[in-house]
Amino acid sequence: MKKILVGLVAAFTLCAAVAPASAHGWRGGYGGGYGGGWHGGPRYGWVAPFAVGAFAGAVVANSYYRPAPVYYAPQYYPPVQRAAAYCPENGLYYPQTQVCPSGWQRVVY
Repeated sequence: MKKILVGLVAAFTLCAAVAPASAHGWRGGYGGGYGGGWHGGPRYGWVAPFAVGAFAGAVVANSYYRPAPVYYAPQYYPPVQRAAAYCPENGLYYPQTQVCPSGWQRVVY
């Protein structure tokens, strides 16, 4: 909303500055009061309104059309596998027995 307001104020300010400058054309001339110069306004009178309209349009379009927000997918972490060391000869797991003569078996739970 703030950008639109700034754009409109800038456009009205430019229009107000351009309109009185070319309202009556140039009336000066050379010589003693014989008129001269042009009276019909600028030859390319459409340039200033086009420039103001293009500027105002750019400001309004910039305030409405913004880049799409970027969403990041959540990270997937596989579940941690828990394992224990089992001694089949003793029938106990590692913390209960410290030695296993036949070798340890890995048990995933």
